[in-house]
Amino acid sequence: MTIVYLNIGTPQEQVDRHGKTFITGIAKQATSRSLMVSSAGVQDDDSYDDVHGKPDSALHVFSHEHYAYFAQRAGAPIAHCSFGENLCVSGFTEHDVCVGDIWQLGDALVQVSMPTERCSTIGRRLHLPKMLDWIHEHMMTGYYLRVLEAGAISAESEIVCIERPVPEWTIDQLNQLLFKQRDRQRMQVACGIAELSTQWKDRAWQLYERAGI
Repeated sequence: MTIVYLNIGTPQEQVDRHGKTFITGIAKQATSRSLMVSSAGVQDDDSYDDVHGKPDSALHVFSHEHYAYFAQRAGAPIAHCSFGENLCVSGFTEHDVCVGDIWQLGDALVQVSMPTERCSTIGRRLHLPKMLDWIHEHMMTGYYLRVLEAGAISAESEIVCIERPVPEWTIDQLNQLLFKQRDRQRMQVACGIAELSTQWKDRAWQLYERAGI
């Protein structure tokens, strides 16, 4: 697994396809600088929505391999960093990564905390109203990291998975359980995983209750 881009940004005003303005921190830019990461997130990075930037969502990861699929669906190239990711990585998709995985990331120690639950902001910014549907077709959501030990990282940093305490639960399996293969009994098992974010567990039960499951 390697870093393709390390991205940071601050909230900016965007214009949707209807000409309406909105503010979002999803528009980030690649940097070659060395940056500190901590439970507060990445140095010089910020978000507009308080759903992001919490200890269990300190860094957002998205797979570089997914961009070709979305470009094919859109009929045009998708600019890098369009999914609001701090780390655009090659090598580990949602099928390869398990919740609880601990990585040595540069000088920092981080842990996979939960899948990303996507909203309409990406499609709104890119003027692609079907983007959320495309994401959910194959659950190409990305995932979040919490920071166990703060440290410096850069686009040149190595990523090494040093521990996998929950090998039976990939990010894709959690996504499927939340959206496509809903099963209350399995969800209870998933929510017993200590390494899985409480934020994700609360949201999962909210969606299940809403669906009457």
